[in-house]
Amino acid sequence: MSKVKRAMGIVAATALAGALPVLAASPAQASYTDCTSYMENLGYVVGPRVQEACSTGENGFAGEIICQNILYSLSVQIDDANEACSQAARD
Repeated sequence: MSKVKRAMGIVAATALAGALPVLAASPAQASYTDCTSYMENLGYVVGPRVQEACSTGENGFAGEIICQNILYSLSVQIDDANEACSQAARD
């Protein structure tokens, strides 16, 4: 094996080893915790109903809508509810 081929193999293996953690890492994800933290930071009391809303919000588009409706029923401002539930629903 020539020195060039060996060097190319080492470079390729090094590049793969460096890229593997990036490829295997899960994407950044907003979640229940982001939703509840957002609500808390806005001064809302994060009780069982807000926790339920944020948990439901993690279930895609339908969950996001249900989350918003729960928060609306708790007199959460529309923009605040929409953002909180959006954070819960993000992948």
